[in-house]
Amino acid sequence: MIGVMFREDRLLIIRRSMTVNAPGKLCLPGGGIEAGETEEEALIREMQEEILVDVEPVRLCHRSVTPWGTRLAWWIANINDEAEPVPNPEEVSEIHWMTPDDIAKASNVLPSLPEFISQWRAGQIDLPWNVSG
Repeated sequence: MIGVMFREDRLLIIRRSMTVNAPGKLCLPGGGIEAGETEEEALIREMQEEILVDVEPVRLCHRSVTPWGTRLAWWIANINDEAEPVPNPEEVSEIHWMTPDDIAKASNVLPSLPEFISQWRAGQIDLPWNVSG
């Protein structure tokens, strides 16, 4: 379950804490779906756990599978403009609002993030992102 959240021309990106898988990597926030949860419920729970904010699921925008076989559901979510995400230090060390160019220049990024941006730039993913790419 991946949360895709925008503020103007920027996408919410986290840096994973050093105590989780892929430590120190930049990525979109997200996590697993627990037994009995819908994707929307998992999205809400994961955003509360990782960045301590309530979100409103909008729609599924993409599905992918990692090289190790994990299935990912990428959900666009609304976050209140006044809400300030706060990293849960057990899972997240930093929070950033980044443009596509910021993401392209960043190092230590999970491969799924630049792949997602590339597919969006190629018109394969429909996002409400008002940037030229």
